Amino acid sequence: MLGQIKRNYLATLGVLAASGCGGGDRPTWAARDPLLRAQPVFLYGAADTTRPPRAMIFFFGNDIGFWHPHRQLAASLAQSQYAVAGFDMRPLLRSLPDRSPTRDSAFIAAIEPIIARSRHELGADSVPLIVAGHSLGAEIAIWTAAHTCEPGVAGVLAMSPGSRSHLRVSVSDIMNGPEPTEPGSFAVADAIGEVPGDERIAVIRGTKDKLTRADPALMAAGGDRIERFSVLLAGHSLKGLTMAAFETHRAVGWLLEQGRTRR
Repeated sequence: MLGQIKRNYLATLGVLAASGCGGGDRPTWAARDPLLRAQPVFLYGAADTTRPPRAMIFFFGNDIGFWHPHRQLAASLAQSQYAVAGFDMRPLLRSLPDRSPTRDSAFIAAIEPIIARSRHELGADSVPLIVAGHSLGAEIAIWTAAHTCEPGVAGVLAMSPGSRSHLRVSVSDIMNGPEPTEPGSFAVADAIGEVPGDERIAVIRGTKDKLTRADPALMAAGGDRIERFSVLLAGHSLKGLTMAAFETHRAVGWLLEQGRTRR
């Protein structure tokens, strides 16, 4: 087991080295779909264009966008034959009505075609879908999996989620202030409980992330279909790409496993 993990780690290092040079974090796919061209969607096609992607990963950024570490991670996943669509969700969230549940239904109506058309654009209509995100994006990814009707969802990849969230970007989010409690906000554990039972949830957490305190409730809500992957010495931002990317690749593999057993 340890030998296999070491081999996977070394393979991931090679992928990162390949994707991190010469602007390798830049999107590799120019959208043909006019809806996608009008959206802040960053498309990365699976590296081998002669065969289908292993899965489609739709990745919400965080409260400051789909930033450089996200783009590096997307490039490394594409090198491992995943199709990736990174989404800067801030313009969409700013455009939504103020009040819930109108805000919730407007988000669903907007995000479903963006995800579906990203899959089609990247030739990933028939492969498993993973809904992913970081920080606020992780929380919105969980909410999206719970409330939308995308076909073929394998699970959720949640990097550094907190315990409460909302479908907006607030000053408090940007300043790492208190978690939201206003009307329309939601408990992330409750959203996990609403994710369909055949979908898995992988939580990636830096061991120095102050939001680690959220994990007992999140893990309890997910039961036997949730797993946590720890990034040693990393904080909430998970900026240390190498180990965060290694654990992300492990987590994606776990989400796609068939007939898995709990460790």
